[in-house]
Amino acid sequence: MNADGNPWDGTAAQVVPQAVERLPLFHWRPATRLLAVGSRDGASFSPDWRAAEERTFHRPLTVDGLCAAADKLGVAGFAATWAESLRYPRGLDTLLAAAGERPLIVASAGRGDADLLAALLPRVDAWLLLIAGEPGEHAARILAGARRVEVQLGLDGASPPDLPWACAAAVHLVPLRAAADPLARRGWYAAARARLAGVAVYDEDTPHSDCACGARLVWRSGGISRRDALAGDGRCTSCGASTRIVG
Repeated sequence: MNADGNPWDGTAAQVVPQAVERLPLFHWRPATRLLAVGSRDGASFSPDWRAAEERTFHRPLTVDGLCAAADKLGVAGFAATWAESLRYPRGLDTLLAAAGERPLIVASAGRGDADLLAALLPRVDAWLLLIAGEPGEHAARILAGARRVEVQLGLDGASPPDLPWACAAAVHLVPLRAAADPLARRGWYAAARARLAGVAVYDEDTPHSDCACGARLVWRSGGISRRDALAGDGRCTSCGASTRIVG
């Protein structure tokens, strides 16, 4: 058990290859596959991170085992997808050691160890920050200080919290409850878009990335993506404009 009282640190319920779009990250290396290491259902909006780990089988993590899996599966890097990754220092140390020069993505709701966060900020390539209702105590710090952040914003009709949204490379809108009324949730999306003016925003009806010139940069459907007008350097092949997408 670590200092945070986490008896599952150093283990994972899942170690699986995953398309980066399914995290979701849309503005970082489209079509990349990563080895997702973490909780059974991935990162969680809920502060009750323990509920995601109880009554779930966990396997111990080793650097050699993760490297072997990554090489065999041909993934480009790793993604930490524990229910709250900032409460897994031993697990993250193992991932960092296994990653070496390969990229590491961290999914978190911004709750947990401040010292661990400080150590991770200069080393993590991109973050998926989960926000719903009251943001995690480190959410603003991650937005302002990370190399690259995309936000998964869970909606239930309330307005998005006051955060430095302009720091986000993209915001992904999802209903907090999958069974939410379709008409109601599309109203939530419209209200959130008005609040997030100037930021790239995605939802279930708008999964594609388009340039200001009208060219489709990246087409996406069901976790599958295809580069259309996105060049390797992140520019639009139609008009030459720079985009915020890391190619």
